[in-house]
Amino acid sequence: MSKSKSPRDYVLIIAEKPDAARRIAEALADSKPKVIKKNGVTSYEFKVNGKKHICAPAVGHLFVLEATNGKKTWDYPIFSYDWVPTYLRRETAWTRKYFENLKDLAKGASEFIDAADVDTEGEVLLYNILRFICGVKDAKRMKFSTLTKEELIEAYNNLEKHIFFDILESGLTRHELDWLFGINLTRALTLAMKKSAKRAFSVISTGRVQGPLLKILVDREKEIRKFVPKKFWQIKIELKKGSSKLVALYEIDKIWKKAEAEKIVRKCKGKTVTVTSVKKREYLQKPPYPFNTADLQTEAYNQFGLSPAETLSVAESLYTRGYISYPRSSSQKLPPKIGYSKIIKGLSKISTYRKFCEKLLKKEKLAPREGPHTDVAHPCVYATQETPDLKK
Repeated sequence: MSKSKSPRDYVLIIAEKPDAARRIAEALADSKPKVIKKNGVTSYEFKVNGKKHICAPAVGHLFVLEATNGKKTWDYPIFSYDWVPTYLRRETAWTRKYFENLKDLAKGASEFIDAADVDTEGEVLLYNILRFICGVKDAKRMKFSTLTKEELIEAYNNLEKHIFFDILESGLTRHELDWLFGINLTRALTLAMKKSAKRAFSVISTGRVQGPLLKILVDREKEIRKFVPKKFWQIKIELKKGSSKLVALYEIDKIWKKAEAEKIVRKCKGKTVTVTSVKKREYLQKPPYPFNTADLQTEAYNQFGLSPAETLSVAESLYTRGYISYPRSSSQKLPPKIGYSKIIKGLSKISTYRKFCEKLLKKEKLAPREGPHTDVAHPCVYATQETPDLKK
């Protein structure tokens, strides 16, 4: 007698990370979600308009490309590869519990919703979960740029019928090219160094992006080392009339001969100065463009000394808590339905920004300046109306 299959009676929403799964469940649930702890992983059961849903997390990529030629020797070229679970690697064996949890939940799901971040990495990691764990090659898609309740509800109510196959193909291609370039060139370089030096070397890595970038850095370093500084002199005078003081620069910015500079100084000593004209100019300083990822990293370094990696780590944390939009974007455009007043009112709860927010809210029209760059997946990086409790 064959065993009866378990009924497929719920919608399985798959999030990219545990924090995102929790926020999605809390945003969509008719009432408080039920916490399910299984295989060491927390998922959430809830109903949306009376229909049962479960939201479960991945933990980033659960599959990685590996060679499939069966050889144990460290040689090249290698062109045979496939996706394998990340838990097969010793350093990421801990991801197996997320794999098993999704595998168990997929058995009872009648429908799947992709709720990963809308970018190439999110699309690739969810597609691999769908095809290798859930046994399907498509799903409905939530599209959102923030993890605020309002936007998550809107994303659910306006589900895309399919995953974003154009973004997926871009992501799969990049992964495969990175793997092919990286593994083959790294092995070729390492083995060549070992042979020429006739001694063992640790792995000398290179890749599709890493190699050209290092070439640019080396060329720049060579230019710096070849540069020979040349001395020059500048002349300025301090002028006083009553209590007024003024510093004036000589009309020639750089004087290359010391004797010539000294001659000019001697001629000026003890003389009076007549101001023949004064020119005044007004400059309109335009507000900066909204942040994309690169601009955010630059500003964070200038203001706080944070490295690009540190900035992105902090930004990811703020995103998963719902305080800012998705931080990986090349766009300098704000979303049309952003609701400036709502966001500014939210930010006014932070005392540091209160007076600036109040000034902005008095304006008849809020029309921020936008930059030229766009991103097909996301708008710029911007603050949401949700604000942290700074006392915690």
